[in-house]
This record gives sequence, structure tokens and C-alpha cells, in this order.
Amino acid sequence: MSVQRQLTNERMSQIVTHNGTVYLAGQVGDDMNAGIEQQTRETLANIERLLDLAGTDKHNLLSVSDFSSDMSHLRRAFELFEQKTQLMRLLDISSQAEGVRIFIGGESQVVPFEELSVVSSPYEVDGQVVGTLGVIGPTRMPYDRMIQIVDITAKLVSNALSHHK
Repeated sequence: MSVQRQLTNERMSQIVTHNGTVYLAGQVGDDMNAGIEQQTRETLANIERLLDLAGTDKHNLLSVSDFSSDMSHLRRAFELFEQKTQLMRLLDISSQAEGVRIFIGGESQVVPFEELSVVSSPYEVDGQVVGTLGVIGPTRMPYDRMIQIVDITAKLVSNALSHHK
């Protein structure tokens, strides 16, 4: 059971690999004054750069049983990442809400695939929404845990950004 750490400082590692699974530290856009579309592009580019440094790419992100039983579901999940316009629209809608938002499959009129859901929450700097944090997963994901994780993480990001200008 080896643990490999990359881009490490005194507080954390940006990339941790354990038992063949790559974990990335939370990523945000580089320009906090930019609009949500630019921040989303920057965040996705940061994720792709870190995955490349770890020797993998976004096509190896998931090994969830709901997806692995039907590869077409998994392909559709990655099509969502490729369809950045729809993803940015979803994040923009999420940023206009207070607290956690849940979009379940096609019934939400926002998520383009029946098999996927999104749990998201905006984060702020000094009370102003500057971005959205979210989890994209299968419609049968454990919502109770995801809601708590997304809510707490968005609050932690808001707190960290507001106190460290």
C-alpha cells in the first residue's frame, strides 16, 4: 500500500495516488474576479493538468458500479464534461441559488442525461458568489452524504477565500 504525493507543501499535496486511485486537492479557477464561465474553464484545465502530472486523464476518473455495469452510462458522463456549454449553464444556474441544489437526471431540465445527477452549491468571497462547487454522479448516488459534503466544502471554500485575500 504505497502512497505517492505530488506537488506537496507544508499543508497538503495537490495529488495523492493510493492503490491506483488518484486524489486531487480542491481546484478553483485562477482568476477569482472572472465570470463563472472563465473560472469553470480554468478549473477544468487545472484538473486536466494535475491528472496529466499523475499519469492519467479525465477518461479514467470513475469506477462506480452504477456506471461500470453499463459502459454507455459512463460514456455519457464524460460527454457531459465535453459539452462545456451545458456544464457552464448548469453551474451558472447553481450559482444563483442559496445553499445546495440538486438536479436529478433529465427531469431537472438542466442535466442532459437521465442517468446523471448533480449536487451543487455556490461559494462566496466576502458575501459575493464567485463560483460553484458540485458533484456529478449517478442518479442513485447517496444524496444524503453528497449534500453534506458539498454544503460543508462550499462553506469551507468560502471561509478560506474570504479570510485569505
